[in-house]
Amino acid sequence: MSRRVTSAFTIDSWEGQPGDWHGAQLQRTQAAKTFTGELSGSSALEAVMLGVGEDVSAYVAVERLEVGFDGLKGSFCLLHSAMANGDDNTMRLTILPGSGTGDLVGLSGTAEILPGHGFALVYELGGEDAGEDAGEAASRVV
Repeated sequence: MSRRVTSAFTIDSWEGQPGDWHGAQLQRTQAAKTFTGELSGSSALEAVMLGVGEDVSAYVAVERLEVGFDGLKGSFCLLHSAMANGDDNTMRLTILPGSGTGDLVGLSGTAEILPGHGFALVYELGGEDAGEDAGEAASRVV
């Protein structure tokens, strides 16, 4: 059964570096966040952002969260993908299977960025990766 926890977050640092990309504006970004609320802790994010013209943009990112919620503590990786094309906006945040550590081994689910720097995590704990070490999962990704 899925559970939902919410949090507010602040961006503690944001460092962008422009990249060379023909016909578009590319930026590589590193950021750090602090979460407060039902989910509390911190994260580090690595992102690539791309802007094409005035109305089209996209980004992909990997974020590692070191957090506690619902009496659990550990870390996990969250994959971000988003695209904006005028009024057509999509964003997907997914927990990387097998990335959970500590009490979060076996974590799966999705997240959402809410208005006003809010964050919601919808998760389940357990499943096929529950006995797997995060290092084993990461080695499959590489």
